[in-house]
Amino acid sequence: MTESNFKDMTRQELLAYVRRNPQDTEAFHRYVDMLRTVPGRVKISAEQIETELAKRLQQS
Repeated sequence: MTESNFKDMTRQELLAYVRRNPQDTEAFHRYVDMLRTVPGRVKISAEQIETELAKRLQQS
């Protein structure tokens, strides 16, 4: 498939395609790019993830 075909797909369609074609790195990268533009997406650093994970592991 080509980049232009991916641009015409919805996020759900592209996810389904990526799941069926895991070797297609171009499609995977396009899907990740789409995810980065989702409204309301929260950006956190790797340090924040590690801190939160450690805190939750101590609670369990």
